[in-house]
Amino acid sequence: MANIDVILNSIDEVLEDAVTLPLTSKCMVDADRIRELIDDIRLNMPTEIKQAKAVVSDRNEILSLAKKEAEGLIRKAEERAKSLVDNDTIVRQANAKGMALLSEASQKAASLVAEATAKSNELTSTAGAKASETLSQASIKSKEMKQAAYDFSEAMLRATEEALSKSLTEVKSTRQALTETARESAKQGKQQARQKDLT
Repeated sequence: MANIDVILNSIDEVLEDAVTLPLTSKCMVDADRIRELIDDIRLNMPTEIKQAKAVVSDRNEILSLAKKEAEGLIRKAEERAKSLVDNDTIVRQANAKGMALLSEASQKAASLVAEATAKSNELTSTAGAKASETLSQASIKSKEMKQAAYDFSEAMLRATEEALSKSLTEVKSTRQALTETARESAKQGKQQARQKDLT
């Protein structure tokens, strides 16, 4: 498979050999040869595109792992908080500890997501720079391919941002639910204490 630089040099040679039409600024070139060289460029481009797709895949995997670890932290915090709230004699302490655990879990989850995002941005930036360097050497005929690669990257980044936003929303919802549970437990504890006082 030919190197893209070699193919571009061949295109330059075809253009240099073009015959200028008399009394015009137009040139006559070997159209079949130009099409052949453009096809060679297309055959050599998939390697760069595959690398960009691999980077996007790595980004999604990193964010998926971060989300799973964050969910695990939230789940452990909820279980710990519930076990503390179930004990009527330490309802207030359980509520405070539960909120502290949930806050810590949320901070760790945010940190994991931030690290994953930074890593994925770094990978995407590296792939984008390499793709830009390669595509900048192509002729005007390769602009459609460059636009297609750009649109693909934008779509994947948008999908990743939506997934990240959804994950953060789930964390906030879980935290709110735990807060409501803790308040309800505290309320029930007070009601039970009042009933004991009445008896």
